[in-house]
Amino acid sequence: MGRRDRRYLQSRGLLPADFKADATAFLLDDALARSLPFMFWASGTMTHWEADVYSKNLPADQWNARWWQYVRDVQGIEPPSPRSEQWCDAATKTHINDTPCYYHSYALATVLKFQLHDYIAREILHQPPQACNYADNKEAGTWLNNILKKGSTEDWRKVLKEATGEDISTRAMAEYFKPLQSWLETQNKGRQIGWD
Repeated sequence: MGRRDRRYLQSRGLLPADFKADATAFLLDDALARSLPFMFWASGTMTHWEADVYSKNLPADQWNARWWQYVRDVQGIEPPSPRSEQWCDAATKTHINDTPCYYHSYALATVLKFQLHDYIAREILHQPPQACNYADNKEAGTWLNNILKKGSTEDWRKVLKEATGEDISTRAMAEYFKPLQSWLETQNKGRQIGWD
């Protein structure tokens, strides 16, 4: 979304006006580099692990095993080598060492990003969310400013509902990646999907 989009890059002279982008490649990059793996990690692995450690008082001698249990179950990733309780692999995130980060907040922010982007693309610019450019668009800027200037003076759920007409939802994120999902379903027809 935004600056990585072909239309934005063309508007800035970074791509030729006649450049034909591979829309699937752009969506795949967006999905893998910025969105989907992060959601499983932030709202799954990290959130469950933090809850176990901070709320359920998981003993320290079980931290690494629980971490890798969630990494396997939620993300489908195996450890690169045998792991033990000698280390705490979750602590590679500096927040674990400093203070609980509550990664679910980042996951929520990702969902909100897609929801706000969807509204701007469809309702203000009348462009598809996968290929729009709202750089320098004063109407989009004013709309965002009207949301953000409220700060904490109003409940964010009320602000979101008033601004977009809907409650928080993954609808916009799912629709954004729908063309990619269709492409992947075709490419992977007949293959086993998932793990276990």
